[in-house]
Amino acid sequence: MIKKIKAISINILDIFLLKLKGFFNKNNLKNHLIGFLVATAFLIVNIIIAYKLGYRTSHNKLYSAGSYVSVLIISYVIYLIRLIITNKKSSSDIIIILYAFLLFWDIAYKSGWVQNDLLIPSPEGLFDVFRTDREYLFEMVLLSLELLFFGFLFAVIFGTILGLIVGWYKRAREVMIPISNVITLIPPVLITAWLIMWFPFKTAAIAIIFLAVFWPTFQGMISRVSQIDKKTIDAAKVMGVTNFQMLYKVIIPYCLPEIIISISKSLRGAFMCLVAAEMIGINGGIGYYTETYKAYADYRRVLAGIVTIAVLTTVIDIIVHQLKKRIVKWRA
Repeated sequence: MIKKIKAISINILDIFLLKLKGFFNKNNLKNHLIGFLVATAFLIVNIIIAYKLGYRTSHNKLYSAGSYVSVLIISYVIYLIRLIITNKKSSSDIIIILYAFLLFWDIAYKSGWVQNDLLIPSPEGLFDVFRTDREYLFEMVLLSLELLFFGFLFAVIFGTILGLIVGWYKRAREVMIPISNVITLIPPVLITAWLIMWFPFKTAAIAIIFLAVFWPTFQGMISRVSQIDKKTIDAAKVMGVTNFQMLYKVIIPYCLPEIIISISKSLRGAFMCLVAAEMIGINGGIGYYTETYKAYADYRRVLAGIVTIAVLTTVIDIIVHQLKKRIVKWRA
């Protein structure tokens, strides 16, 4: 296992070094020079404003700029890595827009354009939450990811297996499709309160994610199986393949691309259902963190929770997209 991890790490490093060598080509550098210089200039100006521009109005509390500047620098490093790997000008465009927004926000707050620091904190105040609450935030994020993992895993496994079986038998398909069409119209969040009354909060959260992912996966598999070319099935039957062998030797390989693509489509929705459930009544997770501080009108921490959710969904989406590109290359 350790050897495999080392081999993968070396392979990733080799690919990055190859990309790095290609990026520093003279013509390529010239192509990205303006975007790089503008992004770097925005970074420097943001840091100077964060440390040097004083507050023109009286606010309840002033925060250290250290956490905010750390976020600026980390985002700049991510930008450079993405620019080298993708070699796209859009990388510079994205970071410039982000830095411009943060710069406007910081100046608006410190110059007094923003009068209500309860509803709209400074960027320094927002990102300082990640320093003061880092352990609690980390605990809440881990809990959300744990619930997401188990709920999503069970839903994909059962949805895929049952969908393949039901899709293979015409009579079962004709019975289950109308039923599933009705059930999928009901948002899983609507039954959150009822599930919480019946189950402990972790089990209820897993059940909500399960319902959010199971039925779309189930329907997708039924549809995919019913679309298999009849010639493929007939050829397998001629070779004496049993129904069980047909499922795992013919149908599952045929449906694998649909399984992977459905995972990438369902994961973001599953996380949103989890966050909503945590906010409604499940005592844990990043949604619970956000809802708790909303009740105390601590909007600095509410915004920190929203930023955390945005980062988590983005990272999850990137990971799934990369997996999809490697497993289902022709559909990525």
